[in-house]
Amino acid sequence: MLHLFPETAMQLATETIKRIAEKTEDKTMYDAREKAMRDRQWELNQAHREGQLEGEIRGEIKGEIKGKIELIRTLEGILELTVSNVEDLQKLDLDSLQKLTIALQDRARSRV
Repeated sequence: MLHLFPETAMQLATETIKRIAEKTEDKTMYDAREKAMRDRQWELNQAHREGQLEGEIRGEIKGEIKGKIELIRTLEGILELTVSNVEDLQKLDLDSLQKLTIALQDRARSRV
């Protein structure tokens, strides 16, 4: 039987191919792990950004509510009305506070 390659050369080539395949498999697993870690980090960063945005929005709404309450109490004082209790006003939603503010402003304008 005629061999194109000596036995040791063939064995070396086979082992080299095997190592390359193993390294490729290891590299694939490594890449998959790295991608999973990057994806998870992106998800955490995204959740953090969304949380910050939600906090900013809530802060703006709370600030707007506080401003409306202060304005209502000031207008009531100007109109010589009984000044509303802050706790009672805090129970109202922003839309109700806005309507009350507009009503008091209209009433103050009509006095002038």
